[in-house]
Amino acid sequence: MTTFADRTRSAGNHADDSGTHDGAPAATLSGPADYIALDERWSTHNYHPLPVVISAGEGATVTDVEGKRYLDFLSGYSALNFGHGHPALLAAAKEQLERLTLTSRAFHHDQLGLFCRELAALTGTEMVLPMNTGAEAVESAIKVARKWAHRVKGVPDGEARIVVAASNFHGRTTTIVSFSTDETARATSARSRRASTSSRTATPRRSPPPSPTAPPRCWSSRCRARRA
Repeated sequence: MTTFADRTRSAGNHADDSGTHDGAPAATLSGPADYIALDERWSTHNYHPLPVVISAGEGATVTDVEGKRYLDFLSGYSALNFGHGHPALLAAAKEQLERLTLTSRAFHHDQLGLFCRELAALTGTEMVLPMNTGAEAVESAIKVARKWAHRVKGVPDGEARIVVAASNFHGRTTTIVSFSTDETARATSARSRRASTSSRTATPRRSPPPSPTAPPRCWSSRCRARRA
């Protein structure tokens, strides 16, 4: 059986013409500069990380490829508040992954309702919507707020306003990158919007504002087929 490590070693046997470590296996990478060069060559440049190459972590401490240890004050933008390798989290993840790896929201499963009930009780909310990332959470909050504004408050279509605080960062999606006061992110977003606008050949027709009492419409393929 061929493993991922085998395929990685095989790929490392085919060096490119540049003489760099583009296809080198990890064993031939001698220091942080080699790993960073590999990242620069093969990963998209949407981030500008610190020049530290982390290889392991435990609790609040991380270790780089040279064996230097650091306190991880960034903590995955708060996603690692329990630290690296927390034994209780590892045990729970292992137990669940061995029992059931993944389901989409196309199915119910035996943990979602229990999780949502406990999280709603903890946060004092009526219900919750689990998300994978913070950007998804912000996007979903915008959708809920806009729907409430139009359907409940009666805000006319096209007149809703979203107010955000300065010096924030919520993510890099098309909507929320415009919230940022990071001029680099805003300039990139503006160029993308201009390119999108110039490529249009016709102005899309806007749907009429929904009635405050109208039920939400389903736009899945099954619903469209039933309406047809």
